[in-house]
Amino acid sequence: MGADLPTKKDSPAKPPPVFTWTGFYVGMNFGHAWTGSRPISAASANIFDVSAAGLGLASASSACGVAHARLNDYYFGGQGGYNWQFTEKFVAGLEADIQGAGVRGGGGLANVTPAPGGFAVSSATLRRRLENFGTVRGRLGYAVTPTILVYATGGLAYGGVDVTSALAQSLPPSLLIADIANGDFYKNRIGWTIGGGAEMALGHNLSAKLEYLYYDLGSGSFAAPVSSLVFTDATTAALQLVDATRVSTRFNGHLLRLGLNHRFDWSIPSTSGSPATELFASPRFAPIERSAFADWRIKVMPYLWAINTNGTLIARGDAIGTDTTIIDAFTKTSSFPLAFMGRVEVSNGPLFLYGDFAWARLRFSGSTLKLRSPVADVAIAVSASGRLKQTLAIGEAGVAYELARWKFLGAPDSTIALGAYAGVRYGYLGIDLTTKAVGAANSELLDLAVVGVRATATSGSIRWVDPVVGIQIRDEFAPGEEFCMRGDIGGFGAGSKFSWQFYGGYSRDFELSGLKLVGMIGYRALGINYSTWVNGEENGLNAVIHGPVTGVGMRF
Repeated sequence: MGADLPTKKDSPAKPPPVFTWTGFYVGMNFGHAWTGSRPISAASANIFDVSAAGLGLASASSACGVAHARLNDYYFGGQGGYNWQFTEKFVAGLEADIQGAGVRGGGGLANVTPAPGGFAVSSATLRRRLENFGTVRGRLGYAVTPTILVYATGGLAYGGVDVTSALAQSLPPSLLIADIANGDFYKNRIGWTIGGGAEMALGHNLSAKLEYLYYDLGSGSFAAPVSSLVFTDATTAALQLVDATRVSTRFNGHLLRLGLNHRFDWSIPSTSGSPATELFASPRFAPIERSAFADWRIKVMPYLWAINTNGTLIARGDAIGTDTTIIDAFTKTSSFPLAFMGRVEVSNGPLFLYGDFAWARLRFSGSTLKLRSPVADVAIAVSASGRLKQTLAIGEAGVAYELARWKFLGAPDSTIALGAYAGVRYGYLGIDLTTKAVGAANSELLDLAVVGVRATATSGSIRWVDPVVGIQIRDEFAPGEEFCMRGDIGGFGAGSKFSWQFYGGYSRDFELSGLKLVGMIGYRALGINYSTWVNGEENGLNAVIHGPVTGVGMRF
């Protein structure tokens, strides 16, 4: 009798979604750069000579030479891009990145050249610096496994490069004297890069990568003009001899870096049995109600900010180029870099109040400093001796409100919230600078008449308060997991001339022994342009302070 009952066949099951590399992502990176081309060369020519002994040829010859220098150090930065998995195994993409760097190196020259009736004695310090750099590259990858991608990459490279030099010369036993010839030349360069890497998915949205790049900022040498060596007679002050010098070097090298990327749910096309997708997703969003007012919630987040500085500090008129990384603070100082940072958020539904404070004391010395004022240039170029103690405090407070919220229909747990905030940002910067000049004989800039040693100490502090306005986007892509981006602008002449800030980071809730905890990792960048005049001397800051942030906090 049962065999005569009607049967009902189940409809075919829909294939489960599979992982695909397609989608838009942003992330951060940390790496090390090392030298490609080592030489920095100085070439001089005599352009005027009325000296009785005919010293011009020997003077110019003595001022020539090659210093072998590194171009090494660590850097931090961020990237963004888009991948398209167009077959089962192949992935194409486009990525752009930018890094703030303290990549630098230098060397010295010392020559003694016979001259008619005596000698030409020369010494020089030649330095080069990659202050910032970035790339815009295509990527072509092969999925070794569904979640491991190996790829080749190449494209455009760009960067801000700087060459500095100081050349001193004497012509004993003659009575001819000359000031130190200084050079400082900065330029933005465009070149090319090529390399490869491997990327591994850590989940649906997160991935980590290891990448190598070779870069070359320009096809030829980089020439920086140097001020001339001008010799005069010590007794009559009459012009006797002039040499013109150029310094050349090439900015190329190798980069190795680690990166962490977050891929946005709304940019990932739906998959069904195959990781190959259409070029772009067609995301569908539905507006939903904003968070409702209920109980107040508190989040306390102590965090660490690996501070890197790219720009210029000005203390009582002395301009200090501080292209430094947190690695410099650990490896090139005798004291531990101190830092205290934390953020508090108090929220109720769409409303939340926030406060954020960061305090750090960093010390740098030696070749990590590029002192841009004339006196400091001579001091560092001649003796390579300097000390900088930098105290930085940034405090923020404000109120934010959630303006709208959407549900992403392609993922049941994914929502995006848009909010706006306004507040104030307080800044304090204290600078203590000590420089020492050795052997700067007859330097008008240092007011020295004989060979000797001169030390100068400079200190100053600035404080400012900026109004700020900004927007915040929170991508809650899974229960207890979110990616947050916020950016603001401020100052508008009320405090600083202009300031801006960007933060992007991933957070995840978890419990430990009954405590509600939240872990966070991200990247923060703060740009400040502020100056003030006190007793005819300028104090100021025009720099970008940036670096990765990480912390573990509590929710109440």
